[in-house]
Amino acid sequence: MGSRRHALALLGSTATVGLSGCLFGGFGAGESGPPPTVSNRRVETAGSVPQYQVDADNAGVLPGAAPTDPSIAWRRTPNRYDAAQPVVDGDAIYVAFDGALVSLAIGDGDESWTVDAGHASAAAPAVHDGTVYLTVWNGGESVPRGLVAVDAADGTERWRALTDNDVNASPTPTDDAVFVGGGFENSAVAAVEHDGTVRWRRDLGVYAAAPAVVDALAVYATGESGSVVALDTETGETVWERSVDGRTTAAPAVVGESVVVADETGTVRRLDATTGEEKWHATVDGRVDRSVAVDDVAVVAHDGGLTALALAGGERRWTTDLDADPTAPILTDDAVVVGAGRDVVALARSDGAERWRVETRERSYTDVFLSGVTGSPVVVDGTVVVATQAGDVYALDDG
Repeated sequence: MGSRRHALALLGSTATVGLSGCLFGGFGAGESGPPPTVSNRRVETAGSVPQYQVDADNAGVLPGAAPTDPSIAWRRTPNRYDAAQPVVDGDAIYVAFDGALVSLAIGDGDESWTVDAGHASAAAPAVHDGTVYLTVWNGGESVPRGLVAVDAADGTERWRALTDNDVNASPTPTDDAVFVGGGFENSAVAAVEHDGTVRWRRDLGVYAAAPAVVDALAVYATGESGSVVALDTETGETVWERSVDGRTTAAPAVVGESVVVADETGTVRRLDATTGEEKWHATVDGRVDRSVAVDDVAVVAHDGGLTALALAGGERRWTTDLDADPTAPILTDDAVVVGAGRDVVALARSDGAERWRVETRERSYTDVFLSGVTGSPVVVDGTVVVATQAGDVYALDDG
């Protein structure tokens, strides 16, 4: 893997550290290559995308339609760089920027609060029952790390757990507990009660990804160990384990009685969720290190493109080449939405044909240029919310 930070981004990451976002840029930095038009239009939405790949099953499926011809409603710059996938709860957006956790109003992008959660975060936060959970890494002895819980209303820290671990995978909260993957030089995974008490922890593998948690099972892809493991959510004991061909840094997805997981050799597998038995496997055209989105099809992001496979038998439905490596896909009723390079792109679910794309800007910060969408865009009631490596958050809609 090319770099430590690139690897961490794949795992699907109380003093004020940011400045209130403004429409054009931030931090006194220059900018280049802005989109043709940036308005300041309020958006109206009703919905929730509370965690990485939408829900605890990691399936990446959102009800409703994507916009048909979107433009930028608003853009804010709440931080300098390194944004993860945003999450949405009602009228609030939560997004992590290199250790800062930011809350914005979804209607107009105004900043509600910003807190310094730790040295760095490579993962999407998660919001559950009034609490935002975030994993942080590279703490050292005197810098906070682990899993942090903050009040969703004002960002006040409630507790911090797993403080001896650099945790990079996005947390997976349920009504029962918060389930946590691993990270760089960290093979521990854990279940943490909603009061911060550690229920159990296990050593599975470096870069163990965000688990899919369904029906008393926490299903982990074990990263460097090259396997998929289902653990009992109460005890942490192994229910089943299945070896695969390569590293499994992409989080698994669960749909119905199936687990769908891909490895870095480009092999996609459908496993029985109860036993781990393999139902089929298929190969796509490149390395897979992003989560698969699944309902009746499995849409796979791989080097330079996307491939759709039938869930029932693994047959290839379509493949679409892109001009950059895509993010983990998000499925709506009518579209596949991804980030690719500086663009947010929507493809038709039926055949993978491109429906639209919106370019995000490149921004200069000191002596470097920052750009790109590396965390998945999310779609809420016809509005796309996306954060970029330039430190920007956008809302896109049909206006």
